[in-house]
Amino acid sequence: MTSPTPWLQELSETPPAERRARLESLVVAEFKRELMMDETDVLPSHVSYFELGLTSLGATDTRQRLERGLGRPLDSAFLFNHPTVGHLVDFLTTDVIPELFAVGERPAAAAAPQDSGASTKNLVDDVLKELYQ
Repeated sequence: MTSPTPWLQELSETPPAERRARLESLVVAEFKRELMMDETDVLPSHVSYFELGLTSLGATDTRQRLERGLGRPLDSAFLFNHPTVGHLVDFLTTDVIPELFAVGERPAAAAAPQDSGASTKNLVDDVLKELYQ
């Protein structure tokens, strides 16, 4: 058995009621790094990071850093399938590291418009156009 990553160690030592917020802050830090945002800049949790300027290469780099932080493999398309920090953190808590988040301790992300079907399709179309131009 391998030892937990620093992220997983930190999350397991964080009180359960505070884990989601701590995970979100770790994830946000990775996106801010890639988007060259200052620590004081606010990264909205329900705005697509692609709308904020994340490129497909940046998505790959961010995914790899998240994999290292979590010590888990992540599908190459998972950032496209979860295009906001809020959606991504929800996915991580339920599907990637659920053992750290008991069912009662996984608050849903703040309410956001749920037109994700159309907006996700548009987002994927835009990314594909960017890739093949």
